[in-house]
Amino acid sequence: MPAQRYSYTAITLHWLIALLLAFQIALGWALEGNNSPELFARYQLHKSIGISILLLSLARLAVRLFSSRPPASEGPAWTRALASTVHGLFYLVMILGPITGWLLVSTAKVQVPTLLYGIVPWPHLPVGRAWHEPAESIHGAMAWLAIGLFALHIAGALRHQWLLGKPELQRMIPFARGKAVGVAIGALAVVGAAFAADNLVYPDRLQRVAEKQSAAPAAQPGAPSIPSPKVEETPEVEATETTPEETAQPLADWTVASGGRLGFTARWNGEAVNGSFSRWRAAIRFSPDELAKSTIRVTVDLASADTGDGQRDDSLKSSDFFNVPAQPNAVFSARDIRHLGGDRYEARGTLDLRRVSKPATIRFTLRIDGDRARVTGTARIDRTSFGVGQGEWAATDAIAAGVDIAFSFTATRPAS
Repeated sequence: MPAQRYSYTAITLHWLIALLLAFQIALGWALEGNNSPELFARYQLHKSIGISILLLSLARLAVRLFSSRPPASEGPAWTRALASTVHGLFYLVMILGPITGWLLVSTAKVQVPTLLYGIVPWPHLPVGRAWHEPAESIHGAMAWLAIGLFALHIAGALRHQWLLGKPELQRMIPFARGKAVGVAIGALAVVGAAFAADNLVYPDRLQRVAEKQSAAPAAQPGAPSIPSPKVEETPEVEATETTPEETAQPLADWTVASGGRLGFTARWNGEAVNGSFSRWRAAIRFSPDELAKSTIRVTVDLASADTGDGQRDDSLKSSDFFNVPAQPNAVFSARDIRHLGGDRYEARGTLDLRRVSKPATIRFTLRIDGDRARVTGTARIDRTSFGVGQGEWAATDAIAAGVDIAFSFTATRPAS
C-alpha cells in the first residue's frame, strides 16, 4: 500500500534541522585552539546556526502538535517505545542544546554581542554567572546525545525500510513516492556531507593562505588600500633634491578634506586584523617654516571602529577594549613637530585613550602644492599601555601588544 506522507511543511523542517544539526555537531569539534580571527568566526557561525536550530525546532514541534501526521508504524511495543523515546530526545537536544549555548554566551566573562549571520541582533539572557558551568556541562552532553540519536534514528529508518519491508522512508524523503532506494542513499549522502562540510568551510589550507596573505590584507569596502604599516618603514625621500620655497610659508589653519582614512592593524595569533575609523576630525595649525608654533590635535570617535565583522566591532566598544560608554573618543595632540629631512616630519605628543594619557609619536610625509597638502603617515602604539584588552585579552600571546596606525588625507588652507 502507498505510504501516508508527512506534510511538505513537516518534511521541509525535518531536513533543514537534520542538515543544520549535522553541520553544527561537526563545527563543534572545530571550536578548539588558540584565539584567532578564524576561531572567532567559527564561534559566531556556531551561535547563528544554534539559534536557527532552536527556532526551526520550535516550529517543527508546533507542526507536530497541531497538525495531523501519518500513524505510527506497527510493530512490537518495545520498538514503538524506542522510536518515541528517540523522537522525544531529539526534541530535547534540538531545543535544550541551543538554549544552553545561549546561556553560555550570555554568562561568558567576555560579553560578545550576538548578530545572527552578522546581520540580526540577538539579545543575551538576563541570567547570572552561576548558570555558566551547568550550561557548559549540559551543552556538551547534548552534543554527544545528538550523535547517538543520529545513529539510532538512521538505523531504525533503514531497518523498517529494508529488513521489515515497510515504506517508512517514502513518508519523509521529498519526491520519494515510489521505491526509495536511490533517494535514501542520496539523503544519507547529504547528511554525511553536512557532517563533513566544516572541513570545506574552514580547511587548514585556507588558514595557510590567509597567513601568507596577511602581509597584504584586503582593504575595507570603499576605502583605499593601505598596507600593514610599520614605523621604521616610512618611505625615504631624498633631502638633497628638495627645492625650498622662495618665501616663508605663514602659519595657517588647515581643513581636512573628506575622503581621508584612519586605519589600524592588530595581530591576532600572527594574523592581521585590519580596521578603520569612519569618524574622526583634526585641528591642524601648521607651517613648515614655523614648526615651533605648529600644533596637531586629532579626535577619533571610537564607536566608529570597523573591522568588517559586526560582532567584533561591538566587542571593541565594550569595557574590555575601548570602553566607549566611559570615554567615547581618543585624542592625540602634539606641539613638538620636527623636520626629518625632505618632506618627512615627526610629531611628538600624547594619546589619551581609555582615560589613560601616554606619550605617542607619529611620522608623516607632507607634500604641499599651493594651498593644498597631501599627508600620509604611520604610528605604532602599545595597546596594553592604555588597558585596551582586559581579562583574558590582556595577555599578548594571542593579540600582540603593538598596533599599527596608518593615515592619509588631503587638507587645504585659506588662500594666501
